[in-house]
Amino acid sequence: MAIKKDDNSPAGNAARASIAAQQREHRRRNRGTGETADWSNADPSELHHAICVLTGAGCAIQFGYTKDGGSLVVRIVGDGQPYNEYVRPTEDISTYLQSLITDFAK
Repeated sequence: MAIKKDDNSPAGNAARASIAAQQREHRRRNRGTGETADWSNADPSELHHAICVLTGAGCAIQFGYTKDGGSLVVRIVGDGQPYNEYVRPTEDISTYLQSLITDFAK
């Protein structure tokens, strides 16, 4: 069944949400892992240290997820142009945080 672009009915919205969920799952499978990124895998003391070092260097830091939930996002503001860095769930978040701390340590 084709969904009309301007169909704002509850059925049309539900169908688009279902398609979006299927597309997210497909992208995760294509990355080679079905894992979902989760900040709870990070060591709280390393997160704290990263926050202290970056804010001490005059930067702001934001933690989030990509829209599909497949990767962690770290946004850094104040070091030139704002930029995002992405960490996949298959990467070691501890190693990433340590390198971030090293880069911004005085």
